[in-house]
Order: sequence, then structure tokens, then C-alpha cells
Amino acid sequence: MSKEILDEIIKSNKPTSNIFLLYGEEAFLRAHYKKSLKGLFMPESMPDLNYYSFDGRDYSLSAVDEAIEALPVFDDRKLLIFDNSMLFKPDARTGAKAEVREYWEKRLKDIPEYVYIIFNETEIDKRSSIFKFISKNYISTEFSYLDEGKMVRWTQTLFKRLGKIISPDDCTYLINLCPDGMMSVKTEAEKLCSYAKDKQNVTREDIDLLVVPKLEDKVFDMVSAILEKDIDKSLTLLKNLIALKTEPTQILGAILYNVEKIASVKLLLSSKRTKQEIASALKIAPFQVNKFSDIASRFKKDELERLIHAAATKDMQLKTNSMDNNVLLEVFIMETASQH
Repeated sequence: MSKEILDEIIKSNKPTSNIFLLYGEEAFLRAHYKKSLKGLFMPESMPDLNYYSFDGRDYSLSAVDEAIEALPVFDDRKLLIFDNSMLFKPDARTGAKAEVREYWEKRLKDIPEYVYIIFNETEIDKRSSIFKFISKNYISTEFSYLDEGKMVRWTQTLFKRLGKIISPDDCTYLINLCPDGMMSVKTEAEKLCSYAKDKQNVTREDIDLLVVPKLEDKVFDMVSAILEKDIDKSLTLLKNLIALKTEPTQILGAILYNVEKIASVKLLLSSKRTKQEIASALKIAPFQVNKFSDIASRFKKDELERLIHAAATKDMQLKTNSMDNNVLLEVFIMETASQH
């Protein structure tokens, strides 16, 4: 269901369901709606005895049962919130245990009207039976990363609320340095506005000075240089990272991450997927798809596959050898940049 339905429930103060599933990559929006729903179901006058919080997938089913079955104290409702329960992932290795899923498959069919439950999940599998049951009988809402246009508008509004002005181009530049979405943009915006002090505008120079790109983004230019057979640029970028005392295994891991994303985008583009579909499949923001698709269009599938294989092989060598890993990584960059 759309976010508009949640907005109407919160605005009207008339819940049409007592079970809510909030899921998706955009943690900022999930946190916002979780807070709003909590305020709706648990006003300040509601005793804390009626509120139960379960964080992670390791919790006692007997404690959940007790929380559901016990009558509310001095109120007519109680609230249970589950954060990243992994209940909606059928794989027992990465999701909830089989007995937990079996418990909920039965329990969800018998929830008292006075019990309100919020599931706040980063990862789900839409094929899971529990997801399908909640989506059919209660309210489930997906919070995906915003596309670039919406992200730029939201970021400009955020800076305006913080008393500053930022251009659309600099907004685009900033959000590309914050691949984790709105939460990371908000953190960086607050830092930038604090630094700007009496200045009206936040500039590109301010961003370059204060915002530190993630390692994967720093390494992206190196991957591009390797594929373009620019050995000098590749080695210069490597030496810059080594000077910052970045571990060789981390650098190689970031190289592998980028090449795999480029190859995946190339494959999905060939199957006529939309940018939003690609972003959702790869768990990245839509505006990042442009970065990967641009380089994916310039190189063949077998070139990317060779680099992935070479990086994976070198990764094993770095973890098992007794030689200087910085030297091994430098040799790897020279070899791959000359071969691809």
C-alpha cells in the first residue's frame, strides 16, 4: 500500500488496521512512519506497561505470547514493535528460525483487537507466506530509495529548513556521496549547515571539505581507470588510498563490489529493466544506477567478468599470503589495467 494511506491514518487518528509492516531500503522514511504510528498508538498518557520493543531476530516467543495475551493496563490498547525481526526471510540461515515463522503463521491469525503490532524491516522476501498474509489482511508499505529528482527536491527543502541554500547541481553532487539515502544526507546537511554558519549558501567547496565519500565511491574511479587501461591513474588513486592507511583487503573488496554492480546493471539493462527496478534489485539508490550504467555501456560483459574473477582470486591471495599486501595490490592493478 502507498504511504498516502499511512498519512491518512495518522492524520485522521483512525487506524484501519492493527498490524503494520514497514519495509525497504530507505531507513529515514521507515523511521519517520514508525515514530508517527507509535505516537498514534501510544500517546503520552498511555502507560509504558503497554509498550513492548523487540530488536533483532533473537527474542523469546513466550515473551511475545505473554505481551499479546495480557490485557492492557489502564488503557484500551497495547503496542508491540519489532525491528529487523528477519521474519519475512524464509531462509533460516539469514532470516528467522523455522519455529519462529511457524509461530507467527499461527499467531497472526489470532491477534486481539486491542494489540497493535509494527514490524520495521530492512530486508524482506515478498515470496514469503507471512509477507503475503500481512499484505492481504493488514497494511504493508514499502519505502524504497527516492529517485534523483525527488531526492534533490527533498534535499533542497531540508537545507531551507536548516536556514541555507544549495543549488540543484550541488544537491546532486551531495546525494551521490551519500549512497545510504535520506538519513546520510540529513547527517551531512546538518554538518554542512553548522560549518557554513553566517554564509547563506552551501557550496561544492564546502561539500568537498567536509563530506568523506565511502570507500566504494572512492574506488569507483579506480575501477573506471582500470577498465580504461589507464595504469598511471589507477596507481595514483591506489597510492592515495594507501597513504590514508586503507587496508589492501578493503580496497580490493571495494573494487570487487563496484565491478559486480557494473556487471549486474549491464545484465539488468539488457533485460529491459527500468532504473527503479534495477535499483530495487541491487539494493542501491536509483541515482546510483546512472553511475554504474554509464560505465557498463562502455565495456563488454566478458571484460567485466574477467576483472571480477581476477579480483576474487587476488582477494584469496591477499588473505592467505605472507608478502606485503600493498605490493601485491599494486601488481594486481598494473596487470589488470594492462589486460582489460
